[in-house]
Amino acid sequence: MSIEYASRREGRILYVVGALLLLHLTLISIQVEDTSGTLLLKRWSLTVSAPILNSTARLSRGAANLWTGYVWLRGAREENERLQQAVRQLSLRNSSLEQMREENSRLQKLLAFEAVLPYQTLGARVIGRAPNFLAGTLYLDRGSSDGVRADLPVVSDSGIVGRTILVTLHNCQVQLITNADASAGVIVERTRSPGVARGTENPLLDLNYINNTEDVNPGDIIVTSGLDGIYPKGLPVGRVVDSEKGKAGFRTVKVEPSADMMRIEEVLVLFGTLKPGAAVPAPLPGR
Repeated sequence: MSIEYASRREGRILYVVGALLLLHLTLISIQVEDTSGTLLLKRWSLTVSAPILNSTARLSRGAANLWTGYVWLRGAREENERLQQAVRQLSLRNSSLEQMREENSRLQKLLAFEAVLPYQTLGARVIGRAPNFLAGTLYLDRGSSDGVRADLPVVSDSGIVGRTILVTLHNCQVQLITNADASAGVIVERTRSPGVARGTENPLLDLNYINNTEDVNPGDIIVTSGLDGIYPKGLPVGRVVDSEKGKAGFRTVKVEPSADMMRIEEVLVLFGTLKPGAAVPAPLPGR
């Protein structure tokens, strides 16, 4: 019993002596300098803490870089969205300006054509077209309140389009010259050969009643004769694209209309009254 107690006591004494020695060495190291004049304790402390400090610095830099990258990517994405929105707006604006430019060009051509016509005219816009089973008609934004009535010629800057057939207060329906029920008195401009242009529900017109003996060739210009009571004389109708001798003494002649019926957007409605100071044209039958 006394031996075991003595052993425990000696052990505690050794612990105390070891602690005192460590404290003594620590106190000495605080005062001891190396050859460069640096305290040994500071050098030891730096040696022990350096790995920890380096790791902490790397983690801090990584976190900072990650946050900076996130913020930059988010800002770049938002900037990209703003740029895309700006591009879309500019594209729409450019498209609108282009549409206005094209419309202005069409209207200038129409006004130039109107200037050479001796008749009073009324500008109109195409607001609708008939479905396929009623192909050959279109609708204008002018009606009886604007002075429009049935059987008035409708023209574009390229030539005749058709005639009004149904009129309401603010709108009217136009039968295109390509309609199967449409026709117009015409002449071949070069030879003055008379005939009748008829619609076929196809892009081309038939030129009827041209004798086989007549000299009508592809490229010949066809204009109105003024003999049908609808269209004044001399308006462009189309150009001959095919001419062959046919049966029963008449040629088979195909005419491409001057006006593009599928792309017409603005037209002129012709009235029978002359412009002030205009020369009196040859009398039109039925007028």
